[in-house]
This record gives sequence, C-alpha cells and structure tokens, in this order.
Amino acid sequence: MGLMNNGRVNIVITNQALRYSYHKNPSVVSMITHGEVELPEGTIVDGMVQNKTVFEEVVHKLVKENKWKRKKLYFSVPDDTVVIRQIQIPVSLTNAEAIGYIRTQIGSSIYLPFSNPSLAVDFIDASETTRNVLLYAYPKEKISAYEEVFEKSGLRPIVADLTALSVFRFYYQHKHEENDHVLLIHWNRDGLILTAFQHDKAVFTRHMKINGREPQGNIAEESAEQTINEYMIEVNRIIDFYQYSITKGQSSIELILLSGDYPSLPSVRKNLTENISIPVFQFPLEKLSIKYLDVLGLALKNEG
Repeated sequence: MGLMNNGRVNIVITNQALRYSYHKNPSVVSMITHGEVELPEGTIVDGMVQNKTVFEEVVHKLVKENKWKRKKLYFSVPDDTVVIRQIQIPVSLTNAEAIGYIRTQIGSSIYLPFSNPSLAVDFIDASETTRNVLLYAYPKEKISAYEEVFEKSGLRPIVADLTALSVFRFYYQHKHEENDHVLLIHWNRDGLILTAFQHDKAVFTRHMKINGREPQGNIAEESAEQTINEYMIEVNRIIDFYQYSITKGQSSIELILLSGDYPSLPSVRKNLTENISIPVFQFPLEKLSIKYLDVLGLALKNEG
C-alpha cells in the first residue's frame, strides 16, 4: 500500500487525445497502467480547454476508475504556443532571480506574443558579467485551465512539462552515443512540432498545424502520402535554418528523433531515411506503441 501511495500519474494532452500512465517511481519499468482516451471534437482547441465540462468528465472518469484521488500528477501541455529565446542576464542571478529579472524586461527588451506568461530558464554559458540563458515561455492561462480541472477531479498537479522535453528525456536515457545537434519531429494527427536540441537543450521550436479531419477509406493512404511530402519540405527548411541561421554554418543536425500519434508515422520514417541523409533514432519500444513515448518520457522526470 505504501508503494501505491507513492505512485504518480502522468498525463499528456493533445487536441485530440489524452494519454496517461501510472508509475510507482520515475522509471519506465515501474509502470502499472497506461492508456489513451479519445477526446470529443472541440474539447481541446489549439491547446486550450474549449469545452471544460466534457474535459472534466473525461478526467473525473479516469481518476475514479483508476483510484487516483490525491495522487501526484505530472502533465505535458501541447507545445503549439511555447516560445524559446536565448537572452543575456547578469551573471550573479540565481534561477529564481533570473525569472524575476526577465519579468521586469518583458515589454521593453524582451517581447512575447502573449501576456501573463509562465516562465522557465535554462542556464548555458557565462562571462565575467553576463550569462546566456534559454528562456521558455508559455501562456499561463492555458496551464491554469488544466490545473483547475485536474484539481477538481482530485489529482494534485505538481509539474507542467512540454511534450518535446518529455520525448527528449526518453531519448536521453536510451541514447547510445553523443549527438550535440538533434532535431525532434513530434508528428501528431493534428500537427507537427519541430524542436532543435543543442547540447541536450531545446533552442528552437516550430509548430505546423495539419488542417482537416483524417480521411477514411481508400483515399487515406494517398492523402497521407501527399501530407507527408508537403510537410517534409518544411522539415528540410528547418534543417537548413538550424545550420545556416542558428549555428551560422558552424554545425548541422546530426540525428533525427521521430515520435507522435500520426497513424502513418512508419511512412514518415521511410520518407526520412530515403530522402534525408541524417540517421533516424530507433526508440527501444518492445510492447508499447511509439505514440506513448511522450508520456513515458514525462514519467522519467525526477521529482523535486
């Protein structure tokens, strides 16, 4: 009973589904249960809780069926509105002081496309007087809306994470060799998130929405091929942008990570291996579908 009390719920939210897992501790092997719930259309729109009543019903049912009341919760939010910036701060500031300092600069030297952001920073390098940091900003009202529903259902939200960071965390614990420049292609049914990692830190992200509902019947395969070819052009552009704009021609993407719940993901992998001369990482998943990479990576996040 003590082990069950120490367990943790992990939930990943997309515009179309909610994936979950329950673990005794932050490890893949400690997983007790996992699953996915399809969300009715219009429940989550552009990463925002649009139909709160329906979302509450879905979460409440999960909590009740799995006896998760008062359990700790880590959850990942859709990455479609995250902003990543590299900025400079005074070298003497701690992490908490850095966030406070950055808040005073928003609107003057730092500009974000939304107000009232939730902020996190990652320290990079430093000189005698200044430190380079990566700033991650996300609309706070989006996170608060999820937290409100989770708390009302009896869960205890502890951490909100980004989906890209969750997938990269799984890769980081299973990688075979060092790669300083990695591109994650997280391809879901409703859109792609391309996130570039430099020395294991997310330095750039780009969201591309896939419009329209999934085709059915015989046209599905042809439509998928057309969609893949269309977005592969954008993937190539991001690879070039990383090399020539972000690293000023000094470095290039060395490895591609591919994840997500897009049904034609094997065709995406095939297209990548045939048309792009960059290796695609093979995730070590034996029993679970690749779509669960995000929630498994979230489950690996250490507490504290």
